[in-house]
Amino acid sequence: MEKLVADFPKARIVFQNDPIVSIHPQSVTAAAYGVCVAKLGGSTAFFGFTDSVFDGQDGLSTADGATLTLNSAVTKAGLDPAKVAACAATPETKAAVDASVKLAEDLGVGQVPTLVVNGREVPANAPYETLKKIVAYQAKMDGVTM
Repeated sequence: MEKLVADFPKARIVFQNDPIVSIHPQSVTAAAYGVCVAKLGGSTAFFGFTDSVFDGQDGLSTADGATLTLNSAVTKAGLDPAKVAACAATPETKAAVDASVKLAEDLGVGQVPTLVVNGREVPANAPYETLKKIVAYQAKMDGVTM
């Protein structure tokens, strides 16, 4: 995503959570933390947080490990873990995560991650150069100058 932002500064990247509890029991907690990191720190903090969480995802296998992993990722993103944890525990944050899950269900998203470029699904494992061509083509079709 960082490369896309650099190569396409006018692109709008939207991240939606789709925690799958049956596979990752702590994914709802991680999603809630992510919502709050974005709310309190903006996009740069959020993507730094997600990078750290994905890099340390082995630590999410237990509740205690998740707390350590998520707090570490929050700190790396430049935020206060206590504030993010308090935000993550609110009904508003739960509603935001639930809405994101419902959106995935409504759209028929069958796997995570799923990449979509202007309404068209793109293989999540597509090489970057292929993804770059798809975004450039779509921008051209939409009349967006890069």
